[in-house]
Amino acid sequence: KDIRLAVKRGTIHGIIGENGAGKSTLMSILYGFYQADSGDIYINGKKTRIADSDAAIAAGIGMVHQHFMLVQNFTVLENVILGAENGAILNSAIGKARTELKRLEDAYDMHVDPDAIIEELPVGLQQRVEILKALYRGAEILILDEPTGVLTPAEADHLFRILQQL
Repeated sequence: KDIRLAVKRGTIHGIIGENGAGKSTLMSILYGFYQADSGDIYINGKKTRIADSDAAIAAGIGMVHQHFMLVQNFTVLENVILGAENGAILNSAIGKARTELKRLEDAYDMHVDPDAIIEELPVGLQQRVEILKALYRGAEILILDEPTGVLTPAEADHLFRILQQL
């Protein structure tokens, strides 16, 4: 209730509060899962209506949920392109996606075997896949819900290094 949040490009912000204070609800509103009772959202100075997650993605917002939204028996590459490619996924689209995924991995030091099956990856790498998935869709604003809750201290340190590069 009564939230005003201004975020500048290249900055990292944390929202803290007690359980039930509305942190996840706020993130869900920003990602289009819920609608706010009142107020406006502006992105780059432009009033933006985020009716659903497709609208959030189109507005450049990506979200990594507390409980990952990955298909466990799919590969990393399949999870990254799932829902991002229009229509049938042809071999040419897979090749282009593989190239773009490699570019993102190299740019942000987030290497993951694109052919690895998600359920065989440790939690830290699964989270990395979620971040890559958001970046693949063009996210300029990245929302992470309790990002270190399931990570080891070493994985949390690596996550913070990644976030500083974004």
